[in-house]
Amino acid sequence: MRILLILWGPFGDRADELAEIIGAERESITLLYGPRYFAPIRYLALFFRTLFLLANRRPDVVYAQNPPIFCPLTCLLYCRLAGARLVIDHHSIWSVKTMRGRSPLSRGIAFLERVVSRAADANTTPHDLWARMLVKMGARNVLVYHDFVPKNELWPDEALRRQMAEGPVLAISSHGGHPLERLEMEAAAVAKEREAGVSLVISGPKEKLERRIGSLTLPPNVKYAGFLPREVYETLKASADFALNITDEPYTLSHVLFEFAASSLPMISSKQPVVEELFGDSLLYADSTVEDVAAKVRMLCSGPTRAEWAAKVRLKQEELARMHDDEVSALRRVVSGP
Repeated sequence: MRILLILWGPFGDRADELAEIIGAERESITLLYGPRYFAPIRYLALFFRTLFLLANRRPDVVYAQNPPIFCPLTCLLYCRLAGARLVIDHHSIWSVKTMRGRSPLSRGIAFLERVVSRAADANTTPHDLWARMLVKMGARNVLVYHDFVPKNELWPDEALRRQMAEGPVLAISSHGGHPLERLEMEAAAVAKEREAGVSLVISGPKEKLERRIGSLTLPPNVKYAGFLPREVYETLKASADFALNITDEPYTLSHVLFEFAASSLPMISSKQPVVEELFGDSLLYADSTVEDVAAKVRMLCSGPTRAEWAAKVRLKQEELARMHDDEVSALRRVVSGP
């Protein structure tokens, strides 16, 4: 069985993981990526490029990512003509998260999402909230497949710690560039706790974060490291004492939470319902204020407190690993079909 996973974007950790697990070829198709005013031209061009790709590859199963819904809609056309199966991975529900459900455009997108989700042979999603919404939309065969990161087997590197940290306690955060990620708040909170000996390293792609970071005056105990090579990044997580992930981005279960859990890092997270539903009391939750984030940072400057929260995260990682095994089996059954 030939499986082709398609997304209309240049990258995606989730797409990489899904393709590896189900044995799919993975194709990222992009054109004029980013600016919204190019959207009509971009989507029309991607429609034809995708149909051409499918006609040449002739997959038995197409696994397409939403958003944008035009990607699985294009794949649905091929599947109906070629008799192939269509599975959609709803990285998010576009009409709800991006369009916010209020405009005529949002209602149009919501209509397409309902039609395509009902027509697909199966639908996957990264958390239960999206799954419940898809069921209400009439989607068939809805499977929750959470992101997952295996246990980080690397050891702490003291030389890297000395390079990154000003004091004896090292915190890390990682951001992708969404405007509602509160890295400024993280930096300000850690700056308030400089006397406690805590330092923060922020990582993330320069094309998304460099201008934003450049507009800040970072304190001496906060450093922006850019997009780190994979081995350095993994070693940094193994060497850190705790992690922060403060964001007001709605409906988001950030991939970095799974990365930090895989390194047994105590975490300070935003109080997002989708995060609380999965991670429960294994994380420290903070309101989106500098004062509350700083208070939680202060707590994790204590060695015994860090050890207590690290133990909770280790237990959660074990639970996530068991859940992942079950979800992998279910995903393979859903994709292969009857």
